[in-house]
Amino acid sequence: MEDEQGSAARGEALAEATASWVGARIDAAHANPATGLVALAMYAGARRVLGVGIGPRVAGAGILPRLPRLRAGASHPLLAAMRAHLVGRRVLAIEVRGDGIAVIAGDSPLVEKDQEGESFSEAGPAEPSPRLRSAAEPSPGLRSAAEPSPGLRSAAEPSPGLSPAPAPAARLELAPGRRGEVRLLDGAGNLILRWPPQGSAPPAEIAYPADPLAAGAALVEASDDAAAGQEKAALARAVKARRAALQRRAEAVRGDLGRLGSVARLQKTGQLLLAQGARVPRGAATALLDDWETGGKLEVALDPARPAKAQAEAFFAKARRYQRGEAVMRARLAETERALEAIAALEADVAAAEARPEALEPLAQRARSLGVARAEIAGVGAVGAGEPGAAGARGPRAGRVAPRRPFHAYRSASGAAILVGRGAEDNDALTTKHARPHDLWLHAKGVSGSHVVVPLPKGASCPADVLVDAATLAAHFSDARGEAVCEVSYLPRRYVRKPRGAAPGAVVFDREKVIAVRIEGERLSRLLATKEES
Repeated sequence: MEDEQGSAARGEALAEATASWVGARIDAAHANPATGLVALAMYAGARRVLGVGIGPRVAGAGILPRLPRLRAGASHPLLAAMRAHLVGRRVLAIEVRGDGIAVIAGDSPLVEKDQEGESFSEAGPAEPSPRLRSAAEPSPGLRSAAEPSPGLRSAAEPSPGLSPAPAPAARLELAPGRRGEVRLLDGAGNLILRWPPQGSAPPAEIAYPADPLAAGAALVEASDDAAAGQEKAALARAVKARRAALQRRAEAVRGDLGRLGSVARLQKTGQLLLAQGARVPRGAATALLDDWETGGKLEVALDPARPAKAQAEAFFAKARRYQRGEAVMRARLAETERALEAIAALEADVAAAEARPEALEPLAQRARSLGVARAEIAGVGAVGAGEPGAAGARGPRAGRVAPRRPFHAYRSASGAAILVGRGAEDNDALTTKHARPHDLWLHAKGVSGSHVVVPLPKGASCPADVLVDAATLAAHFSDARGEAVCEVSYLPRRYVRKPRGAAPGAVVFDREKVIAVRIEGERLSRLLATKEES
Protein backbone atom coordinates (compact mmCIF):
# COMPACT_ATOMS: atom_id res chain seq x y z
CA MET A 1 0.00 0.00 0.00
CA GLU A 2 2.81 2.36 0.90
CA ASP A 3 4.57 1.49 -2.40
CA GLU A 4 1.42 2.30 -4.36
CA GLN A 5 1.03 5.60 -2.53
CA GLY A 6 4.71 6.42 -3.15
CA SER A 7 4.36 5.62 -6.83
CA ALA A 8 1.23 7.74 -7.00
CA ALA A 9 3.02 10.60 -5.30
CA ARG A 10 5.88 10.40 -7.74
CA GLY A 11 3.43 10.29 -10.62
CA GLU A 12 1.66 13.33 -9.20
CA ALA A 13 5.02 15.15 -9.14
CA LEU A 14 5.41 14.68 -12.89
CA ALA A 15 1.74 15.49 -13.50
CA GLU A 16 1.98 18.72 -11.49
CA ALA A 17 5.22 19.70 -13.24
CA THR A 18 3.61 19.32 -16.67
CA ALA A 19 0.16 20.72 -15.78
CA SER A 20 1.05 24.23 -16.91
CA TRP A 21 2.09 22.94 -20.34
CA VAL A 22 -1.52 22.57 -21.50
CA GLY A 23 -2.02 24.98 -24.40
CA ALA A 24 1.70 25.02 -25.25
CA ARG A 25 2.76 24.69 -28.89
CA ILE A 26 4.65 21.49 -29.77
CA ASP A 27 7.79 22.78 -31.42
CA ALA A 28 9.92 19.69 -31.97
CA ALA A 29 9.95 15.91 -31.68
CA HIS A 30 13.19 13.98 -31.39
CA ALA A 31 14.29 10.45 -30.59
CA ASN A 32 17.32 8.24 -30.49
CA PRO A 33 16.01 4.76 -31.35
CA ALA A 34 19.38 3.20 -30.50
CA THR A 35 19.11 4.33 -26.87
CA GLY A 36 15.33 4.63 -26.60
CA LEU A 37 15.02 8.30 -25.60
CA VAL A 38 11.98 10.12 -27.01
CA ALA A 39 11.78 13.89 -26.48
CA LEU A 40 8.89 16.27 -27.12
CA ALA A 41 9.72 19.99 -26.98
CA MET A 42 6.93 22.48 -26.26
CA TYR A 43 6.84 26.26 -26.04
CA ALA A 44 4.65 28.46 -23.90
CA GLY A 45 6.80 31.43 -22.95
CA ALA A 46 9.79 29.11 -22.48
CA ARG A 47 10.95 25.80 -23.93
CA ARG A 48 9.94 22.71 -21.99
CA VAL A 49 11.01 19.20 -22.96
CA LEU A 50 9.28 16.00 -21.91
CA GLY A 51 11.58 13.00 -22.11
CA VAL A 52 10.68 9.32 -21.93
CA GLY A 53 13.10 6.39 -22.14
CA ILE A 54 11.57 3.26 -23.71
CA GLY A 55 14.76 1.17 -23.84
CA PRO A 56 16.94 -0.59 -24.56
CA ARG A 57 19.60 1.74 -23.17
CA VAL A 58 17.62 4.31 -21.18
CA ALA A 59 14.34 3.96 -19.31
CA GLY A 60 12.15 6.29 -17.27
CA ALA A 61 10.48 9.67 -17.61
CA GLY A 62 11.31 13.23 -16.66
CA ILE A 63 11.69 16.82 -17.75
CA LEU A 64 14.83 17.26 -19.87
CA PRO A 65 17.06 20.32 -19.40
CA ARG A 66 17.87 20.21 -23.13
CA LEU A 67 17.28 18.16 -26.24
CA PRO A 68 19.50 15.09 -26.76
CA ARG A 69 22.63 15.94 -28.73
CA LEU A 70 22.69 12.64 -30.60
CA ARG A 71 19.42 11.71 -32.24
CA ALA A 72 17.89 10.20 -35.36
CA GLY A 73 17.34 12.06 -38.60
CA ALA A 74 13.97 13.23 -39.88
CA SER A 75 13.62 10.23 -42.21
CA HIS A 76 13.26 7.80 -39.30
CA PRO A 77 9.65 6.46 -39.24
CA LEU A 78 9.04 7.43 -35.62
CA LEU A 79 10.39 10.95 -36.13
CA ALA A 80 8.52 11.41 -39.41
CA ALA A 81 5.23 10.33 -37.85
CA MET A 82 5.57 12.50 -34.73
CA ARG A 83 6.52 15.54 -36.76
CA ALA A 84 3.67 15.02 -39.19
CA HIS A 85 0.99 14.57 -36.53
CA LEU A 86 2.24 16.50 -33.48
CA VAL A 87 4.65 19.30 -34.33
CA GLY A 88 2.91 22.62 -34.79
CA ARG A 89 -0.14 21.59 -32.79
CA ARG A 90 -1.16 22.57 -29.25
CA VAL A 91 -1.13 20.42 -26.15
CA LEU A 92 -4.72 19.73 -25.10
CA ALA A 93 -3.80 17.50 -22.19
CA ILE A 94 -0.97 15.49 -20.64
CA GLU A 95 -2.06 12.36 -18.81
CA VAL A 96 0.30 10.73 -16.31
CA ARG A 97 -1.12 7.27 -15.75
CA GLY A 98 -0.06 4.09 -14.09
CA ASP A 99 0.66 2.46 -17.46
CA GLY A 100 2.37 5.41 -19.15
CA ILE A 101 2.11 8.99 -20.30
CA ALA A 102 -0.25 10.32 -22.98
CA VAL A 103 0.10 13.64 -24.78
CA ILE A 104 -3.08 14.77 -26.57
CA ALA A 105 -2.60 17.37 -29.29
CA GLY A 106 -5.06 19.47 -31.25
CA ASP A 107 -5.10 22.20 -33.84
CA SER A 108 -6.32 25.08 -31.59
CA PRO A 109 -5.18 26.37 -28.20
CA LEU A 110 -7.39 26.47 -25.16
CA VAL A 111 -8.24 30.12 -24.49
CA GLU A 112 -9.54 31.20 -21.10
CA LYS A 113 -11.71 34.31 -20.97
CA ASP A 114 -12.28 36.72 -18.13
CA GLN A 115 -15.72 37.82 -16.98
CA GLU A 116 -15.87 40.36 -19.80
CA GLY A 117 -15.29 37.62 -22.36
CA GLU A 118 -11.83 38.89 -23.39
CA SER A 119 -8.91 36.54 -23.86
CA PHE A 120 -6.04 37.23 -21.51
CA SER A 121 -3.71 34.24 -21.92
CA GLU A 122 -2.72 32.32 -25.03
CA ALA A 123 -1.79 29.22 -23.11
CA GLY A 124 -4.28 29.78 -20.27
CA PRO A 125 -4.16 28.08 -16.93
CA ALA A 126 -3.87 24.35 -16.88
CA GLU A 127 -6.65 21.88 -16.60
CA PRO A 128 -6.80 20.12 -13.25
CA SER A 129 -3.94 17.62 -13.03
CA PRO A 130 -4.95 14.28 -14.53
CA ARG A 131 -5.44 11.71 -11.86
CA LEU A 132 -3.11 8.74 -11.52
CA ARG A 133 -4.80 5.39 -11.44
CA SER A 134 -3.92 2.99 -8.69
CA ALA A 135 -2.26 -0.30 -9.52
CA ALA A 136 -5.53 -2.11 -8.82
CA GLU A 137 -7.40 -0.11 -11.43
CA PRO A 138 -7.23 -1.80 -14.85
CA SER A 139 -5.54 0.14 -17.65
CA PRO A 140 -7.97 1.06 -20.41
CA GLY A 141 -7.40 0.05 -24.00
CA LEU A 142 -7.67 2.47 -26.87
CA ARG A 143 -10.50 4.85 -26.17
CA SER A 144 -12.76 6.01 -28.94
CA ALA A 145 -12.84 9.68 -29.84
CA ALA A 146 -16.24 9.99 -28.14
CA GLU A 147 -14.98 8.62 -24.80
CA PRO A 148 -13.29 11.29 -22.68
CA SER A 149 -9.83 10.52 -21.27
CA PRO A 150 -9.60 10.13 -17.50
CA GLY A 151 -9.05 13.49 -15.84
CA LEU A 152 -10.05 15.37 -19.02
CA ARG A 153 -13.34 16.92 -19.97
CA SER A 154 -14.94 15.77 -23.15
CA ALA A 155 -14.07 17.91 -26.18
CA ALA A 156 -17.79 18.55 -26.62
CA GLU A 157 -18.28 19.65 -23.01
CA PRO A 158 -17.22 23.28 -22.50
CA SER A 159 -16.19 24.20 -18.98
CA PRO A 160 -17.29 27.45 -17.37
CA GLY A 161 -15.05 30.33 -18.44
CA LEU A 162 -13.42 28.33 -21.26
CA SER A 163 -14.15 28.34 -24.96
CA PRO A 164 -15.25 24.92 -26.29
CA ALA A 165 -12.30 22.51 -26.25
CA PRO A 166 -11.11 21.44 -29.72
CA ALA A 167 -11.28 17.82 -30.78
CA PRO A 168 -8.00 15.89 -30.39
CA ALA A 169 -6.04 15.52 -33.63
CA ALA A 170 -3.43 13.06 -32.36
CA ARG A 171 -2.51 11.16 -29.23
CA LEU A 172 1.02 10.07 -28.29
CA GLU A 173 1.19 7.27 -25.75
CA LEU A 174 4.57 6.64 -24.12
CA ALA A 175 5.27 3.59 -21.95
CA PRO A 176 8.62 4.04 -20.14
CA GLY A 177 10.78 1.01 -19.41
CA ARG A 178 13.61 -1.12 -20.75
CA ARG A 179 11.05 -2.79 -23.01
CA GLY A 180 8.71 0.15 -23.38
CA GLU A 181 7.02 1.44 -26.47
CA VAL A 182 5.56 4.48 -28.23
CA ARG A 183 2.15 4.51 -29.89
CA LEU A 184 0.85 7.33 -32.04
CA LEU A 185 -2.91 7.45 -32.65
CA ASP A 186 -5.11 9.78 -34.61
CA GLY A 187 -8.04 11.67 -33.10
CA ALA A 188 -10.39 8.72 -33.69
CA GLY A 189 -8.13 6.34 -31.80
CA ASN A 190 -6.75 4.59 -34.89
CA LEU A 191 -3.16 3.43 -34.61
CA ILE A 192 -0.79 5.40 -36.84
CA LEU A 193 2.54 3.97 -35.72
CA ARG A 194 3.92 1.71 -33.02
CA TRP A 195 7.57 1.76 -32.04
CA PRO A 196 9.26 -0.63 -31.84
CA PRO A 197 7.16 -2.17 -34.64
CA GLN A 198 7.20 -5.61 -33.07
CA GLY A 199 5.69 -4.23 -29.88
CA SER A 200 6.95 -4.68 -26.35
CA ALA A 201 6.05 -5.81 -22.88
CA PRO A 202 5.84 -2.61 -20.79
CA PRO A 203 5.51 -3.00 -17.02
CA ALA A 204 2.01 -3.06 -15.53
CA GLU A 205 2.85 -0.14 -13.25
CA ILE A 206 5.34 2.66 -14.01
CA ALA A 207 7.63 3.85 -11.22
CA TYR A 208 7.77 7.61 -11.80
CA PRO A 209 10.57 9.78 -10.36
CA ALA A 210 10.06 11.89 -7.27
CA ASP A 211 12.11 14.66 -8.92
CA PRO A 212 11.21 14.91 -12.65
CA LEU A 213 13.90 17.53 -13.33
CA ALA A 214 16.74 15.43 -11.88
CA ALA A 215 15.41 12.33 -13.62
CA GLY A 216 15.25 14.18 -16.95
CA ALA A 217 18.83 15.41 -16.63
CA ALA A 218 19.99 11.86 -15.92
CA LEU A 219 17.98 10.51 -18.88
CA VAL A 220 19.44 12.86 -21.49
CA GLU A 221 23.00 12.42 -20.22
CA ALA A 222 22.66 8.63 -20.21
CA SER A 223 21.24 8.67 -23.75
CA ASP A 224 24.01 10.89 -25.10
CA ASP A 225 26.68 8.81 -23.36
CA ALA A 226 25.30 5.55 -24.75
CA ALA A 227 24.85 6.99 -28.25
CA ALA A 228 28.34 8.49 -28.26
CA GLY A 229 29.76 5.12 -27.25
CA GLN A 230 28.01 3.52 -30.20
CA GLU A 231 29.25 6.27 -32.51
CA LYS A 232 32.81 5.74 -31.31
CA ALA A 233 32.52 2.00 -31.90
CA ALA A 234 31.16 2.62 -35.42
CA LEU A 235 33.99 5.02 -36.18
CA ALA A 236 36.56 2.53 -34.90
CA ARG A 237 35.09 -0.23 -37.10
CA ALA A 238 35.09 2.01 -40.17
CA VAL A 239 38.70 3.09 -39.62
CA LYS A 240 39.77 -0.51 -39.08
CA ALA A 241 38.04 -1.54 -42.32
CA ARG A 242 39.80 1.29 -44.18
CA ARG A 243 43.18 0.18 -42.80
CA ALA A 244 42.50 -3.39 -43.97
CA ALA A 245 41.53 -2.11 -47.43
CA LEU A 246 44.72 -0.07 -47.69
CA GLN A 247 46.76 -3.08 -46.67
CA ARG A 248 45.10 -5.14 -49.40
CA ARG A 249 45.80 -2.37 -51.90
CA ALA A 250 49.46 -2.22 -50.90
CA GLU A 251 49.79 -6.00 -51.30
CA ALA A 252 48.13 -5.84 -54.71
CA VAL A 253 50.49 -3.09 -55.91
CA ARG A 254 53.48 -5.00 -54.59
CA GLY A 255 52.22 -7.99 -56.56
CA ASP A 256 52.00 -5.84 -59.69
CA LEU A 257 55.53 -4.60 -59.12
CA GLY A 258 56.66 -8.18 -58.64
CA ARG A 259 55.48 -8.95 -62.14
CA LEU A 260 57.99 -6.46 -63.51
CA GLY A 261 60.50 -9.27 -63.17
CA SER A 262 58.62 -11.12 -65.92
CA VAL A 263 59.27 -8.37 -68.50
CA ALA A 264 62.44 -10.07 -69.77
CA ARG A 265 60.67 -13.43 -69.98
CA LEU A 266 57.74 -11.90 -71.90
CA GLN A 267 60.11 -10.25 -74.38
CA LYS A 268 62.06 -13.48 -74.85
CA THR A 269 58.83 -15.43 -75.41
CA GLY A 270 57.76 -12.94 -78.08
CA GLN A 271 61.12 -13.21 -79.83
CA LEU A 272 61.03 -17.02 -79.79
CA LEU A 273 57.48 -17.05 -81.17
CA LEU A 274 58.49 -14.73 -84.00
CA ALA A 275 61.40 -16.96 -84.87
CA GLN A 276 59.79 -20.39 -84.38
CA GLY A 277 56.05 -19.72 -84.72
CA ALA A 278 55.89 -21.03 -88.26
CA ARG A 279 56.71 -24.54 -86.95
CA VAL A 280 53.81 -24.55 -84.47
CA PRO A 281 50.74 -26.46 -85.83
CA ARG A 282 47.64 -24.34 -86.47
CA GLY A 283 45.09 -24.63 -83.64
CA ALA A 284 47.67 -25.68 -81.04
CA ALA A 285 46.93 -24.63 -77.44
CA THR A 286 50.58 -24.80 -76.39
CA ALA A 287 53.93 -24.53 -78.10
CA LEU A 288 57.25 -26.06 -77.03
CA LEU A 289 59.95 -23.60 -78.16
CA ASP A 290 63.72 -23.99 -78.17
CA ASP A 291 65.28 -21.71 -75.55
CA TRP A 292 68.53 -20.56 -77.15
CA GLU A 293 69.88 -19.08 -73.92
CA THR A 294 69.55 -22.17 -71.75
CA GLY A 295 69.53 -24.84 -74.41
CA GLY A 296 66.31 -26.25 -72.99
CA LYS A 297 62.65 -26.02 -73.92
CA LEU A 298 60.11 -23.25 -73.11
CA GLU A 299 56.41 -24.14 -73.04
CA VAL A 300 54.05 -21.31 -74.03
CA ALA A 301 50.23 -21.21 -73.76
CA LEU A 302 48.59 -20.06 -77.00
CA ASP A 303 45.19 -19.02 -78.31
CA PRO A 304 44.16 -21.87 -80.67
CA ALA A 305 42.09 -19.48 -82.77
CA ARG A 306 45.09 -17.39 -83.81
CA PRO A 307 48.36 -18.25 -85.59
CA ALA A 308 51.22 -18.69 -83.12
CA LYS A 309 53.48 -16.18 -84.84
CA ALA A 310 50.81 -13.48 -84.72
CA GLN A 311 50.56 -13.88 -80.93
CA ALA A 312 54.12 -12.72 -80.39
CA GLU A 313 52.98 -9.08 -80.37
CA ALA A 314 50.71 -9.78 -77.38
CA PHE A 315 53.76 -10.74 -75.30
CA PHE A 316 55.64 -7.63 -76.41
CA ALA A 317 52.61 -5.44 -75.62
CA LYS A 318 52.24 -6.90 -72.13
CA ALA A 319 55.92 -6.29 -71.44
CA ARG A 320 55.56 -2.66 -72.59
CA ARG A 321 52.52 -2.16 -70.33
CA TYR A 322 54.42 -3.44 -67.31
CA GLN A 323 57.34 -1.14 -68.06
CA ARG A 324 55.18 1.95 -68.60
CA GLY A 325 53.10 1.24 -65.48
CA GLU A 326 56.09 0.92 -63.17
CA ALA A 327 56.24 4.64 -62.31
CA VAL A 328 52.50 4.78 -61.59
CA MET A 329 52.64 1.62 -59.47
CA ARG A 330 55.57 2.85 -57.41
CA ALA A 331 53.88 6.22 -56.85
CA ARG A 332 50.68 4.49 -55.82
CA LEU A 333 52.51 2.21 -53.43
CA ALA A 334 54.26 5.17 -51.79
CA GLU A 335 50.94 7.02 -51.48
CA THR A 336 49.22 3.94 -50.04
CA GLU A 337 51.97 3.49 -47.46
CA ARG A 338 51.61 7.13 -46.41
CA ALA A 339 47.86 6.64 -46.08
CA LEU A 340 48.47 3.53 -43.98
CA GLU A 341 50.63 5.53 -41.59
CA ALA A 342 47.94 8.21 -41.32
CA ILE A 343 45.13 5.69 -40.79
CA ALA A 344 47.15 3.86 -38.12
CA ALA A 345 47.63 7.15 -36.24
CA LEU A 346 43.91 7.88 -36.59
CA GLU A 347 43.03 4.42 -35.28
CA ALA A 348 45.11 5.06 -32.18
CA ASP A 349 43.50 8.48 -31.67
CA VAL A 350 40.00 6.99 -31.97
CA ALA A 351 40.83 4.34 -29.38
CA ALA A 352 42.09 7.01 -26.96
CA ALA A 353 39.28 9.52 -27.62
CA GLU A 354 36.48 10.20 -25.16
CA ALA A 355 33.03 9.13 -26.29
CA ARG A 356 31.73 12.69 -26.72
CA PRO A 357 30.35 14.30 -29.91
CA GLU A 358 32.81 17.20 -29.79
CA ALA A 359 35.72 14.75 -29.50
CA LEU A 360 34.49 12.40 -32.25
CA GLU A 361 33.59 14.95 -34.92
CA PRO A 362 37.20 16.00 -35.75
CA LEU A 363 38.19 12.33 -35.90
CA ALA A 364 35.28 11.61 -38.26
CA GLN A 365 36.43 14.46 -40.52
CA ARG A 366 39.96 13.00 -40.57
CA ALA A 367 38.50 9.60 -41.40
CA ARG A 368 36.53 11.02 -44.34
CA SER A 369 39.64 12.78 -45.64
CA LEU A 370 41.45 9.42 -45.56
CA GLY A 371 38.80 7.73 -47.67
CA VAL A 372 36.60 6.09 -45.04
CA ALA A 373 33.18 5.50 -46.61
CA ARG A 374 30.85 8.36 -45.66
CA ALA A 375 27.90 6.00 -45.21
CA GLU A 376 29.77 4.13 -42.48
CA ILE A 377 30.28 7.20 -40.31
CA ALA A 378 27.35 9.42 -41.32
CA GLY A 379 26.32 11.51 -38.35
CA VAL A 380 29.29 10.57 -36.12
CA GLY A 381 29.83 13.42 -33.70
CA ALA A 382 26.94 15.41 -35.16
CA VAL A 383 25.33 17.73 -32.62
CA GLY A 384 21.68 18.55 -33.34
CA ALA A 385 20.64 22.19 -33.43
CA GLY A 386 17.47 21.48 -31.49
CA GLU A 387 15.02 22.53 -34.20
CA PRO A 388 12.78 20.41 -36.39
CA GLY A 389 14.76 18.89 -39.22
CA ALA A 390 18.10 19.90 -37.73
CA ALA A 391 19.21 16.47 -36.65
CA GLY A 392 22.01 14.96 -38.67
CA ALA A 393 21.52 11.87 -40.76
CA ARG A 394 22.28 8.66 -39.00
CA GLY A 395 24.59 5.92 -40.12
CA PRO A 396 23.65 2.24 -40.37
CA ARG A 397 22.42 0.63 -37.19
CA ALA A 398 25.21 -0.88 -35.16
CA GLY A 399 25.77 -4.49 -36.10
CA ARG A 400 23.90 -4.30 -39.40
CA VAL A 401 26.03 -5.22 -42.41
CA ALA A 402 25.72 -2.65 -45.18
CA PRO A 403 24.74 -4.18 -48.55
CA ARG A 404 27.60 -4.71 -50.98
CA ARG A 405 27.70 -2.12 -53.74
CA PRO A 406 28.50 -3.31 -57.28
CA PHE A 407 30.84 -0.37 -57.82
CA HIS A 408 33.70 1.56 -56.29
CA ALA A 409 33.25 5.32 -55.98
CA TYR A 410 35.99 7.80 -56.85
CA ARG A 411 36.01 11.59 -56.84
CA SER A 412 37.14 14.01 -59.53
CA ALA A 413 39.14 17.10 -58.65
CA SER A 414 35.87 19.04 -58.45
CA GLY A 415 34.33 16.45 -56.09
CA ALA A 416 32.04 14.82 -58.68
CA ALA A 417 31.38 11.12 -58.10
CA ILE A 418 32.69 8.57 -60.62
CA LEU A 419 31.39 5.01 -60.24
CA VAL A 420 33.46 2.07 -61.52
CA GLY A 421 32.06 -1.47 -61.80
CA ARG A 422 33.80 -4.08 -59.69
CA GLY A 423 33.43 -7.04 -62.07
CA ALA A 424 31.45 -8.42 -64.99
CA GLU A 425 28.21 -9.06 -63.10
CA ASP A 426 28.73 -5.87 -61.10
CA ASN A 427 29.04 -3.97 -64.39
CA ASP A 428 25.57 -5.19 -65.33
CA ALA A 429 24.15 -4.11 -61.96
CA LEU A 430 25.80 -0.69 -62.16
CA THR A 431 24.58 -0.03 -65.68
CA THR A 432 21.07 -1.50 -65.51
CA LYS A 433 20.08 -0.87 -61.87
CA HIS A 434 22.07 2.04 -60.48
CA ALA A 435 22.77 4.33 -63.44
CA ARG A 436 19.94 6.62 -64.51
CA PRO A 437 19.09 7.23 -68.18
CA HIS A 438 20.64 10.71 -68.15
CA ASP A 439 23.89 9.68 -66.42
CA LEU A 440 27.09 9.52 -68.48
CA TRP A 441 28.33 6.00 -69.30
CA LEU A 442 31.93 5.25 -70.35
CA HIS A 443 33.94 2.22 -71.47
CA ALA A 444 37.41 1.69 -72.91
CA LYS A 445 36.92 1.25 -76.65
CA GLY A 446 37.56 -2.15 -78.19
CA VAL A 447 38.82 -3.91 -75.06
CA SER A 448 37.33 -5.58 -72.00
CA GLY A 449 37.00 -3.38 -68.94
CA SER A 450 34.83 -1.90 -66.24
CA HIS A 451 31.69 0.08 -66.89
CA VAL A 452 32.11 3.66 -65.61
CA VAL A 453 29.23 5.96 -64.72
CA VAL A 454 29.21 9.67 -63.90
CA PRO A 455 25.96 10.61 -62.10
CA LEU A 456 24.59 13.86 -63.54
CA PRO A 457 21.59 16.07 -62.80
CA LYS A 458 18.87 15.70 -65.40
CA GLY A 459 19.57 17.94 -68.38
CA ALA A 460 23.17 18.67 -67.31
CA SER A 461 26.27 17.95 -69.37
CA CYS A 462 29.46 16.47 -67.98
CA PRO A 463 32.21 19.04 -67.29
CA ALA A 464 35.34 18.52 -69.38
CA ASP A 465 37.64 17.86 -66.40
CA VAL A 466 35.23 15.25 -64.98
CA LEU A 467 35.02 13.59 -68.41
CA VAL A 468 38.81 13.28 -68.60
CA ASP A 469 38.97 11.91 -65.04
CA ALA A 470 36.25 9.34 -65.79
CA ALA A 471 37.91 8.34 -69.06
CA THR A 472 41.22 7.91 -67.25
CA LEU A 473 39.58 5.49 -64.82
CA ALA A 474 37.83 3.64 -67.66
CA ALA A 475 41.20 3.14 -69.36
CA HIS A 476 42.93 2.11 -66.13
CA PHE A 477 40.30 -0.49 -65.25
CA SER A 478 40.48 -2.21 -68.64
CA ASP A 479 42.80 -4.40 -70.66
CA ALA A 480 44.34 -1.18 -71.96
CA ARG A 481 45.91 -0.48 -68.56
CA GLY A 482 49.49 0.63 -69.04
CA GLU A 483 48.96 2.07 -72.52
CA ALA A 484 50.06 5.68 -72.95
CA VAL A 485 46.89 6.63 -74.85
CA CYS A 486 43.50 4.94 -74.80
CA GLU A 487 40.29 5.60 -76.68
CA VAL A 488 37.20 5.68 -74.44
CA SER A 489 33.58 5.61 -75.62
CA TYR A 490 31.09 7.81 -73.75
CA LEU A 491 27.36 8.38 -74.13
CA PRO A 492 24.20 8.80 -72.05
CA ARG A 493 23.20 5.63 -70.24
CA ARG A 494 19.84 5.54 -72.09
CA TYR A 495 21.65 4.38 -75.25
CA VAL A 496 23.21 1.31 -73.57
CA ARG A 497 21.32 -2.01 -73.80
CA LYS A 498 21.86 -5.45 -72.34
CA PRO A 499 20.99 -8.08 -74.98
CA ARG A 500 18.99 -11.08 -73.81
CA GLY A 501 21.31 -13.99 -73.06
CA ALA A 502 24.48 -11.89 -73.31
CA ALA A 503 27.47 -12.76 -71.15
CA PRO A 504 27.91 -10.88 -67.83
CA GLY A 505 29.16 -7.36 -68.51
CA ALA A 506 28.42 -7.52 -72.24
CA VAL A 507 26.29 -4.66 -73.60
CA VAL A 508 25.57 -2.94 -76.89
CA PHE A 509 25.27 0.79 -77.42
CA ASP A 510 24.93 3.45 -80.07
CA ARG A 511 25.28 7.24 -80.44
CA GLU A 512 28.69 7.01 -78.82
CA LYS A 513 31.34 9.69 -78.78
CA VAL A 514 35.01 8.84 -78.38
CA ILE A 515 37.71 10.61 -76.42
CA ALA A 516 41.39 9.73 -76.78
CA VAL A 517 42.76 10.17 -73.29
CA ARG A 518 46.48 10.38 -72.54
CA ILE A 519 47.16 8.63 -69.24
CA GLU A 520 48.81 11.06 -66.84
CA GLY A 521 50.42 9.40 -63.84
CA GLU A 522 49.71 12.31 -61.52
CA ARG A 523 46.02 12.45 -62.48
CA LEU A 524 45.62 8.68 -62.13
CA SER A 525 47.29 8.62 -58.71
CA ARG A 526 45.05 11.46 -57.50
CA LEU A 527 41.93 9.63 -58.65
CA LEU A 528 42.92 6.28 -57.15
CA ALA A 529 43.60 7.97 -53.81
CA THR A 530 39.97 9.12 -53.59
CA LYS A 531 38.53 5.60 -53.62
CA GLU A 532 35.67 5.18 -51.15
CA GLU A 533 35.65 1.65 -49.82
CA SER A 534 32.34 -0.19 -50.22
